[in-house]
Amino acid sequence: MSRSKQDRLIKPRKVWMITFESKPFVKVGGLGEVPPNISANLTKLGLETTLIMPSHGLISKGRVDTWRKIVIDGVEITLGKARWKEVEFIVIGGDILDDPRVYAEGVMLEKTILLARAIGEIIRKHRDIGTRLPDVMHFHDWHSVFSLMHAKLALEEVNWNAALIYHVHLLIKSRITPELLEKAKIELGREHWITYRGERRRITVGEALSLSKGIAERLGALEADALVTVSYTYLKVDKDGILNSLGWDLEDKGDVIYNGTDWRYQESLGEVLEKHGEKIKSFLGKFSPSRNDLRKYLLMKALGEIPKGEPKIFDEELRKYVLDILAPPFKSDGRVEAFRSDGPLAIMSGRISKQKGIDVLLEAIPRVLRDIGNAKFLFLLLPVWGGEKYICELVETTRDYPENIRVIFGIAPSVFKLAHLAADAFAAPSRWEPFGIMALEAMVTGNPVVASKVGGLSEIVLDIREHGAEGTGLHVRPNDPYELANAIRDILLVMDINQSIDARLSKIGDETLREMLKNNPGLGEKIREASIRRVEEKFTWINAAEMALRIYANVLRRSYGDMAETLN
Repeated sequence: MSRSKQDRLIKPRKVWMITFESKPFVKVGGLGEVPPNISANLTKLGLETTLIMPSHGLISKGRVDTWRKIVIDGVEITLGKARWKEVEFIVIGGDILDDPRVYAEGVMLEKTILLARAIGEIIRKHRDIGTRLPDVMHFHDWHSVFSLMHAKLALEEVNWNAALIYHVHLLIKSRITPELLEKAKIELGREHWITYRGERRRITVGEALSLSKGIAERLGALEADALVTVSYTYLKVDKDGILNSLGWDLEDKGDVIYNGTDWRYQESLGEVLEKHGEKIKSFLGKFSPSRNDLRKYLLMKALGEIPKGEPKIFDEELRKYVLDILAPPFKSDGRVEAFRSDGPLAIMSGRISKQKGIDVLLEAIPRVLRDIGNAKFLFLLLPVWGGEKYICELVETTRDYPENIRVIFGIAPSVFKLAHLAADAFAAPSRWEPFGIMALEAMVTGNPVVASKVGGLSEIVLDIREHGAEGTGLHVRPNDPYELANAIRDILLVMDINQSIDARLSKIGDETLREMLKNNPGLGEKIREASIRRVEEKFTWINAAEMALRIYANVLRRSYGDMAETLN
């Protein structure tokens, strides 16, 4: 029996997180939030955590200190070390791993392969390098499948047992071929253990690939001890979700870890007042603004005074593409003009992609404006390659409705939280959405969410028509601009305390909402409070860490049975 089976406790002591991006160093999308935040909160539960990621130029630019060097087939690999909160980072650089482009075509696959080989070498040479092997290895998204396989084979070589967790945030169904495995130096004839349908099996890598049908995420799930995703709907319900796409033969491995947010309402309000307080006082004549005051300040002043250097688009080629097509009310450097008037405000944030349903919202806006002519829409969006069509549509629609629409292309820290605290509602018209951190950020800052009833959005958002004043938004069918427009109109009217009840009731289309508002004129404020409360009670990162720890414990219990200590 190996040392690890003799004295390993069911509560792990050390966890490695493997991810392709992570704040505070390199963050492109929502993936960059999850591994570091779960890791940081696992440390609060008494675990030691190490996050492993590619350098993406961090080491070569001197942002991370060099720690060790190893050589793989003549290629020098540099290991950098850093810390964030209580989390240790091992940043792997050298060759293609130092390319600053994170997900660029022609770069990403090469990075995933070299990262995987480096992780395998770290495990094999852990004593020489001076690092202790983990009890749990937690791999994130399809980019980590090669890493999972290299780690698994290396762990067998050094006779170390670790629970392997495979975490799908967004199902891509990338294809893995025998040629790709050979390129990654993973031998097709290599025998190893997998757990499938509750049984341990000794099979070759080639047989595992065949069993996976060449789908990266299915291969990751077969090789791992647990398959994790971000919501129960995405795991078991969505037509294009995990089990419906990868196969129900993986059901016994399936589990969920919700994402979270570290935003808190009072803290966010404090940040905004510290940053904008003097300007708010100058503009409004008072220092203690109401939510409507914040909205007026945002729309009529702050948007027009975004500081130079914002919004930031880190891909220079993409930034040039965006700037080349801008026209008023955009400024030449990507900033925008302020609105000339105030009005009910709906916001949207996220990446510019087909997934997010931006085009559906753009089609819905004119319908909203027929009933609420002074409504405003503010998009806070991150451009990515592949979203060029939607970038053009956003620019064109803004030009058509300069009194109603503004788009911030890129990261604008000066107004991001201000926009959330000033808004009346948030739009999440995603075609699919495994979880939806943006909905958490909206709700915890007091915004009801109009959301497609897909994936995590169907669990995060409680429909007001079903849950009453404990509701946090409205669900709509994806790809339906008419239903989306009606829901946005109705929620803006519910939240608009500047209009009389009679004026609002005459425009609300949904009979249930109309009756609820008629019987409860303070409905909007109660919805705002419910939205904040739901996030702060259920969708925190410490909750996510506790869910992760439960899964780790279950895997260890299955592996080590009665020899393990019961988790308190």
